[in-house]
Order: sequence, then C-alpha cells, then structure tokens
Amino acid sequence: MHMSWKVEYSLGIAEMDAEHARMIEMMARLEAVEGRSDALQTVGKVVSELADYVETHFKHEEGLMEKAGYPNLEQHREQHRAFAQKVIDLRSRASLDARSVHQFLQQWLGDHILKVDREYVPFVQLWLDNRGAEGGLE
Repeated sequence: MHMSWKVEYSLGIAEMDAEHARMIEMMARLEAVEGRSDALQTVGKVVSELADYVETHFKHEEGLMEKAGYPNLEQHREQHRAFAQKVIDLRSRASLDARSVHQFLQQWLGDHILKVDREYVPFVQLWLDNRGAEGGLE
C-alpha cells in the first residue's frame, strides 16, 4: 500500500508536520525496491537513515512537549524509545524484506501520528501561541 503525506496527518505544527513528511518520504522509497537488484542495499540504507532521523525528530518533538508542559510526556517518550529500538534492531539485521519493513513502519507511523501525537497538539499549540504573544519564551 502506497504511503504518502495526507492532510489527516497534519498536526498543524509546521516543524512536526515537516519532520513527519520527511519520514513518510523515506518510507515511500521502500515501495519501489521489490525485485530490484539493489533492493537489500536500498532497504538497509533507508532503515539506517530512518534510525538516525527518528533520533533527531524524537528529541525535537519531546523538547516541544516538555516546554509545553505536556502531562503524558513520559509515556510518549517510552513509545518513542520502543520504536527507535525496533528500527535499530532492523538496522542490525543482515537481511531485510522491503515489504515487511514498509508495513511495520507504515502501521506504526500512521497510528502514532493519527492517535498518539494528536494528544500533545493542544498543549504545544498553546505554548507556541503564548511564545508568540509574549515575544519568545524559550
């Protein structure tokens, strides 16, 4: 199943939407590799890039939640840690199947953005609005 950025993925927080879109673009590269001679190499490269990128993204997202006083930050962090570990585990495998990796990533990222991330949006949006009104809360 093709995964691309959809309006329903938008959280309305530009930085997070851009970072989520980048992860979805990485995942989309897995869709075209089946049957290609460089499939294994491409899947490995995408998983490695994603492992590095989620670390950056999660720190950024968690930083926003922390600044906003999001009350469920620790539970959210735990979900991030579990996902990051799964991606690291994938990266260490000698053989990766593009379809199964893509399905795993698509399910997790879709569920996470559509359900879990939506919970922090009101807190972060309020913090962003207040920061703008007060001239730069850091």
